[in-house]
Amino acid sequence: MKKTLVLSAALIFFGTNSFADNIDLDKIVVTPLRNEQSIKGTTQAVTVFTRRDIEESKQTNIKDFIKETAGLDIVQTGSFGGPVSVFLRGTNSNHTKIMIDNVRMYDPIATNGAFDFANLSLDNVERIEIVRGAQSTLYGSDAIGGVINIITRKGKGKPQSSFSASYGTYDTLKEAFDSSGRINDFSYSAGIMHYKSHGISSLKNTSENDPYENLNLSLRLDYDINKDNSIGTSFRLSDSRHEYDNSIGLKDDPDMLAKERQLMVTTFINNNITDIWKQKLQLSFMQNYRTDSNDKDAMFPDDYLRDWYLGENQQIDWQHTLTPVDFDTITFGLDWQREKGNYYYYTDYLGGSSETHFPKVISRNRGYYLQNSFNLNDKFVLNTGLRFDNHSYFGTKETYKIDSAYTFCSKTKLKGMWATAFKAPTLYQLHALSDPWFGGGNPNLQPEESQSYEVGLEQPAFNDKLNLGFSYFRTHIKNLIDAKYNPATFTTAQYSNIGKARIYGFEADASYRPFKSLKLVTGYTWQDTEDKATGDELLRRPKNKVYFKVDFEPTDKLEMNIISQYTGHRPDSGNRLLKSYTKLDFILNYEIFSGKELFFRVDNITDENYEEVKNYAEPGRTVMGGVKITF
Repeated sequence: MKKTLVLSAALIFFGTNSFADNIDLDKIVVTPLRNEQSIKGTTQAVTVFTRRDIEESKQTNIKDFIKETAGLDIVQTGSFGGPVSVFLRGTNSNHTKIMIDNVRMYDPIATNGAFDFANLSLDNVERIEIVRGAQSTLYGSDAIGGVINIITRKGKGKPQSSFSASYGTYDTLKEAFDSSGRINDFSYSAGIMHYKSHGISSLKNTSENDPYENLNLSLRLDYDINKDNSIGTSFRLSDSRHEYDNSIGLKDDPDMLAKERQLMVTTFINNNITDIWKQKLQLSFMQNYRTDSNDKDAMFPDDYLRDWYLGENQQIDWQHTLTPVDFDTITFGLDWQREKGNYYYYTDYLGGSSETHFPKVISRNRGYYLQNSFNLNDKFVLNTGLRFDNHSYFGTKETYKIDSAYTFCSKTKLKGMWATAFKAPTLYQLHALSDPWFGGGNPNLQPEESQSYEVGLEQPAFNDKLNLGFSYFRTHIKNLIDAKYNPATFTTAQYSNIGKARIYGFEADASYRPFKSLKLVTGYTWQDTEDKATGDELLRRPKNKVYFKVDFEPTDKLEMNIISQYTGHRPDSGNRLLKSYTKLDFILNYEIFSGKELFFRVDNITDENYEEVKNYAEPGRTVMGGVKITF
């Protein structure tokens, strides 16, 4: 801990901010205001990953790529396909709004509705924008901790294609093909990725490998009708399967298999009505389908399982943007969502059996939002907004937000935000079937509510070679939905709004480019979380997290990256404290000649033995190497 505190003090002294804010001051971001703006004018903590960042990382999945982000913790219950939870600024896994091309991604029939990041690949992704802090005013439910917006590539330039193949530890094979370009007024981008691995055992201290396989398809098409009108469509499919083990007995089980399919389709129309008024209409569909199966075997002769879960969401967004003067923008619109879900569950266990038919259930929500953005040459920025949501179960919910920033002549930027946010109850929490042991769903549930504020400071220096920043945040959440277990009666109560939580902390980071071929990035996150009902810390959220990265490009053809991440102690279920760990990774990219590239990646160089969830295994030293051909 002493070393961590010393490093924390050093980071605060030498500088800090969000990784995106200090990467490139000319970057354009979309998510904070739902409109394009320079990152110099942002008032919030924003991280932006570009296509180049993605390609250089040689990562496969989005979860692995973004996990070093300040204020963001990613936890996987068993590697290679195990479910992934995202904790943004210490909030719960269902308190982050996940979007692909502005389409809400989640699991409508899961208990808490959170999106599972385990199988979403980086293929055909142009950029990822992560906005930390409450964002419900513009984005509605889920955005208590913030928003992660994944934006698909839009084709441009002469059509170009590439193929890559890599192989590595655990008999892991990855193959990917992509193509993009523009032909007259038509743009396209497409990608396909296949990943297969023998994996490791999902549980610690067990020996049988649990294989994993994943197929990702992505397509985006755009057509410019004329200078004022364009249409487009985007499609993404993830289809995966992985084996896992018996978490109750903590033993290998050769027959436990999970499959998951995530589908997103959207169509959008952009129209410039006048020089100062533009609109966008978007129609979207999202589906999440997952199954589990387990056959009886010699090790578990009484265990048998068959289930499936199907959730869907239909979405309409209609956004208008007015710019009556150069320094003021008014954004208003409405979104409509209809979600539905049902599932089936059957199991044999210890001579008995259980069967559940969960009928199809539906909820609807209409949201209306209004925001005014005053921006005086990125020197003084003031954004104010409000939103009204009308839900088919809990009725009306209002959220508000105000954020501002001022940049002094010294380029010092002072910024701050106050906002409210909410999380709607899930279909499962509203409708779960009751039995003698479980109280079941509650159609009278109210949304989970939060109130947040933050203050921050940014400071570039040495002609923007050095960028520093610091953000302090605090969030209070009430009406958390839970169903408490009573050990005296062996029963669980009905779902109700009984929980409260308090989170506060700070993010500090810095980047320094002393010369063109070398860049250093470091960051530190400290957070304190509390379940107000018990006084305990919130599970699986470390108090201390440190990140350090070296980008070295000695020639135009060679680039090397070293990444180190320290994750501090954090509580897990059963009053267990997971130990801290440090993970070190190395990446090398070498262009043999134009269009031909070799790459090499080593994760967990020191073969660190650690856990993200108690009793679940994580990979040791992992090596992947491959080639990419562009034509």
